[in-house]
Amino acid sequence: MDFAFVRADLSDLSKAFTLLEEVAKMLQEKGVDQWKCWLLPSASDLEWVQEGFEQGEFYFLEHKEWGTVGMVRIQEEDVLYWGKQEESALYVHSLIIRSSFSGKGVGLQVIDRILSMAAKRNILWLRLDCNASNPRLCKYYEDQNFNQVGTKDFEDFSCNLYQRKVF
Repeated sequence: MDFAFVRADLSDLSKAFTLLEEVAKMLQEKGVDQWKCWLLPSASDLEWVQEGFEQGEFYFLEHKEWGTVGMVRIQEEDVLYWGKQEESALYVHSLIIRSSFSGKGVGLQVIDRILSMAAKRNILWLRLDCNASNPRLCKYYEDQNFNQVGTKDFEDFSCNLYQRKVF
């Protein structure tokens, strides 16, 4: 599928929250206990997204015929989940593929493009996390050659930390 990464700006904030809520509802309908926070986001959840917009870290995945097929946040540092790290990395968050495009390899393409971005910048690692209570998603990342290197516990969930060497 041919799509472009389009950097989001603050005027797109409501579009991002709509996507997050849309995916949270879809996951809930499938019985997946993940991203419930986006049905009624807390002030800190809203602030986390706004901060990412202000720092230019969010991208919409735009197809010229079908419009927005998803969204992703790409960070150069992720102290909240990973703590301070010495080695260079890109951190992937909020990788969303709309349900109508799910299963078409879009998520894989997104990861491949981010790997290419990292390689061009001589970044050593691609890192991400996913909810530890979602074994299907954990396996998906493991099947993409990500290795689990830890777990991060939060107040209401735990996430597995994964990384993959870029080159």
